[in-house]
Amino acid sequence: MPSERSRREHLLDGRRVRILDLIEAGLLKPGDDLFYHQRVGDPPHEATVTDRGRLRLRDGREFNTPSAAGAAVAGISAVPGWSVWRVGRDGPTLHTLRQRLLKSVADEVSADSVAPTQKDDLVRRRFGFLEEAHARAAAGEPMTLTVRQMIKHWGLTDRDQTASAQVSADLANHNLTTAPDFRAVGIDSTVRILEEPERRAETAAAPADETETEIEGADDEETVDIGLKLGNLLPAERSLASVAPSASFEEVITMLQINDYSQVAVLANQHTLHGAISWKSIAEAKHLNPAAAVSDAIRPAQVFEYDRRLLDVLPILQQEEFIFVRDFDGEIGGIITATDVVGKYDDTATPFFLIGEVDQELRQLIVNTFDEETVRGVCKAGGAPFKSFETMTVGQYQAVLRNEQCWKQLGWPVDQAQFIERLNQIRQVRNNVMHFNPDPPKPSDVDKLRIFLRLIRFYRKH
Repeated sequence: MPSERSRREHLLDGRRVRILDLIEAGLLKPGDDLFYHQRVGDPPHEATVTDRGRLRLRDGREFNTPSAAGAAVAGISAVPGWSVWRVGRDGPTLHTLRQRLLKSVADEVSADSVAPTQKDDLVRRRFGFLEEAHARAAAGEPMTLTVRQMIKHWGLTDRDQTASAQVSADLANHNLTTAPDFRAVGIDSTVRILEEPERRAETAAAPADETETEIEGADDEETVDIGLKLGNLLPAERSLASVAPSASFEEVITMLQINDYSQVAVLANQHTLHGAISWKSIAEAKHLNPAAAVSDAIRPAQVFEYDRRLLDVLPILQQEEFIFVRDFDGEIGGIITATDVVGKYDDTATPFFLIGEVDQELRQLIVNTFDEETVRGVCKAGGAPFKSFETMTVGQYQAVLRNEQCWKQLGWPVDQAQFIERLNQIRQVRNNVMHFNPDPPKPSDVDKLRIFLRLIRFYRKH
């Protein structure tokens, strides 16, 4: 079991603070009454802290998170619960208590580390960065930086599933968010770090089942939406080329020619898309009427929000060949074509196929060198239960090749430690690719795959 101190330190390293953490720190206690003043003049909503770290509403329903409890009692779809619930009618908010806990843990790390590790130093500097970001956001002077610059404070260079969850948790612990969502734009796009808004939506929440006394997953604060978003495909420095509805054919055609575009947006203003004109629509209009006006060549075009999943719009892209993207501030901010999607998946295709070849070579190496009973025993001892050669994973390859007896049996004149370390790096690259990390694999990672594949094939032949 981890010590109390080590468990608390995780709060500075990507774990969301929970109500139970406040109770264990003595900042909150079971039975405390919480109040949420939704509207001035109206009586506040009430809840009670349970000994299991939940919030019990007056109707008996219990919720795991302050946000879920706030949304349910207020009848709206989303509430930043940590900011709205207070201990007592005029006491501190849960967020204030959360900050006290985080600061006390940061002070413990500073005081207890006689010889700070690199990780200790990173954690402390990140805590200072988040405190400064919160102070500036509260003062109305939010930090503005690129996603790449921001995640550097976590020691990260890209955004895989684990990295996104860690950054999101740390931001949430400091009552912060980014605009636009840092997960839904390019890594070199600029974001602002803002305070979590008091209310994100006003739509009514669905009524709860009267027989249900506990909602485990409602408004789960730990959910991280994973997957490629439309904003991930847009360049950081983007400027959507457009013409006005009153443009002439000479203006439109020159813009298409000088930029080598296939289509151009027709904007009534930065927030309103009138349609699009393409070489195809110009040809169709002129074919039907040689004296056609520009308005005859304008065709309807679809617009989607920047944080919409790419997979949701692929059928439309396939049919229409392009769509427009509305930025987080409501402006028509970019265009995505079928060619852009092909390019994005091409970035992933090469490492994807290389990973497949590495996997096949390693599996064949294991099959040709060891019997099934040996592999099953080694995998079991290494905590990676074996079912069959056909279903082996990289973790199981590591378990076999890390085993001293198996390595001796292999007989390769290769340093085992370096080989296993590189195999572990290959596993990490594989996870990023297979989980569709929004940031393409680095050229150095692709090189690792190529070189490792060449090494395996060389020794398998000799």
